Amino acid sequence: MKKLGIIISVLLLIATATVFVIGLTADLPSGMRLLNFTPEEHALTFDADDSFRILHVSDFHEWMGIELEGVMNIEFQDILKPLLTSYLTSVLDKYAPDLVVVGGNNIFSLSLLTDFSENGISMRTYRAIADFFEEREQYWTCTFGNHDSESAHPKEDFLKVLIGYDYFIGGFTDGENCNAAVFAAPPEIASVADDFVGNYSIPIYDEDGSIRYNVYVLDSGSNRVTGYPYLSITDEQTDWYLEESLRLESITGAPVPSLIFTHIPFIEMQEAYEASGAVAGFYTGISPSDTRSEIFEACFGRGDVTGIFFGHNHYNSASVIYERDGKEILLSVTPACQAQSYEDTETPMHARVIDLKTDGSFITYVVGSSLDAVTEEVAFPSA
Repeated sequence: MKKLGIIISVLLLIATATVFVIGLTADLPSGMRLLNFTPEEHALTFDADDSFRILHVSDFHEWMGIELEGVMNIEFQDILKPLLTSYLTSVLDKYAPDLVVVGGNNIFSLSLLTDFSENGISMRTYRAIADFFEEREQYWTCTFGNHDSESAHPKEDFLKVLIGYDYFIGGFTDGENCNAAVFAAPPEIASVADDFVGNYSIPIYDEDGSIRYNVYVLDSGSNRVTGYPYLSITDEQTDWYLEESLRLESITGAPVPSLIFTHIPFIEMQEAYEASGAVAGFYTGISPSDTRSEIFEACFGRGDVTGIFFGHNHYNSASVIYERDGKEILLSVTPACQAQSYEDTETPMHARVIDLKTDGSFITYVVGSSLDAVTEEVAFPSA
């Protein structure tokens, strides 16, 4: 487990060199940081064997309440569903990820009226999820899904809770371990949609303190009003990704290999499957956004994004390769990690492992409830 924070010796060194650092960074573009850190500062660092492991889990649909008979008859619970915590504990123990990405639809509110206070069920559920990872000293981040906006609280309230935890990586603005941004819903959907909250650019360093990979977490948007199609990444989010991509290249001297995690699948994944099929996994339809986002073209233009990972479709585990002009992007859906009830002991649970290498390659596979059932392995690049 990698330690968060700056060791005292490094703090003293930085304090001594402050005057020089200010002079060196005075001419840097806004948001750019001088790369003079030591690895101990960074939450996320490749291991000595040049490996870094991400665990992607999605669609908890967790809510610490039980519906009973009658209107507004909700029985509050003190814990997350046992099947969820049991599976997460087992998969974390066995696969020891360096970072967990929780992929959206983290909660599923069954009653708005239980959520109006700070101690409402949805807020309590987010705290319980964060407590679980905090107790394990596990670095993690999350994006939001279409169901995370269905409580009485906006997503900003959930994020305010999460940023108080030491092992959560994310926030509203640039911080120690990531750059972050929040974007207002575009005017044409502002009356029915939430803001796009929790967009992160998270660098992963090697042992020498150089950035070798980057993780983008993007909020694919949520409707507050039912009956509207799934949203997509906005133009403003795309511009922010491009700025981050160029900023990282200016630091490293070359495009930084990167992954994107978001909730709603892109329509390009459906098109790739229809053109050539899946390279691994089961395709059962992916319920994509029907709005084409500029970000996919931006990723191909930059050539830094190697994989994009989605949740949303619970029974889908497909991985497809979108190829154009000699460039490839792997598109994968991670099936659900959802317990159906507090008594549930049988629903299959899933997680996706992504093993990165400092040369930009990675291997991904799905881990089911048995933990030893590693399936649907894909290596990237494909050649």
